[in-house]
Amino acid sequence: MEKLIAIVGQTSSGKSSLGIALAKFFDGEIVSADSRQVYRGLDWCSGKVTKEEMAEVKHHLIDVIDLGNQFSLYDFQTKAYAAIDDILKRGKVPFLVGGTGLYSRSVIEGYGLEPSKPDETLRNSLEGLSLDELKQMAKEKGFEVEGETTCRRLIRLLEKNPEEKQENKPRYDVLQIGIAFSREEIYERIRVRLEMRMPHMIEEIKGLLSCGVSPEFLNTLGLEAKYVQKYLNGEFESYEAFFEELFKEERHFAKRQKTWYNKEKNIVWLDANDNLEENAKKLIKEFLKK
Repeated sequence: MEKLIAIVGQTSSGKSSLGIALAKFFDGEIVSADSRQVYRGLDWCSGKVTKEEMAEVKHHLIDVIDLGNQFSLYDFQTKAYAAIDDILKRGKVPFLVGGTGLYSRSVIEGYGLEPSKPDETLRNSLEGLSLDELKQMAKEKGFEVEGETTCRRLIRLLEKNPEEKQENKPRYDVLQIGIAFSREEIYERIRVRLEMRMPHMIEEIKGLLSCGVSPEFLNTLGLEAKYVQKYLNGEFESYEAFFEELFKEERHFAKRQKTWYNKEKNIVWLDANDNLEENAKKLIKEFLKK
């Protein structure tokens, strides 16, 4: 099988920066595995790489769809396969980089997915249910429900028939590199990142709402978009209370991500504070020689 390198890790762990440095060194290109970076206009709230960074290394699956449109796991997998195969065809090294674990896993493990037609009646009946309620329904229907998910993904899952699930067929020989921080370090990185991005995120959400993007759709695009809207609606008594609540939720999210990745047996975890880039280069060189 052709070789693929995946860079994984918790939010704010520096996946994008490491991916860019490694792709430059190995003459590679990056396929983004992020469920929000596919949307045009959602830049700060998705932690999207800058235009300058994209000029350094070619990126795929960023800004591929307009806000308001649905983008399924099947859509991602199909486009990721096409991008990776194109990169390989041109003699370059593909790097799968991003924090949406289900996206990465669908490519790494070769999920057997089929396009599904939306069931509007079912969707309407499920709208408003909590994440825990939707998870329970999915379990009762026979689906394996992973830790990292959203209400939107669960509703799409519930539209499927679990008996139609196909066997996984991995397409690539994959080296997975994980960036490891201590809990205290990752929490501090989250705080610093939020402080830096917050003014931009607030202005971004204001602009998207003024352009007609629905609040309901924005609420499906992660904690930042959801909580910024709450702040703009006056649901917090102060900016400080808003920031602390979002920071708390981001920490909980990072903890869930850690739980998700701990289940993975094939990730090589590298200490972020111990020559991360050089150690990653050594691993990749050995992997590409095999």
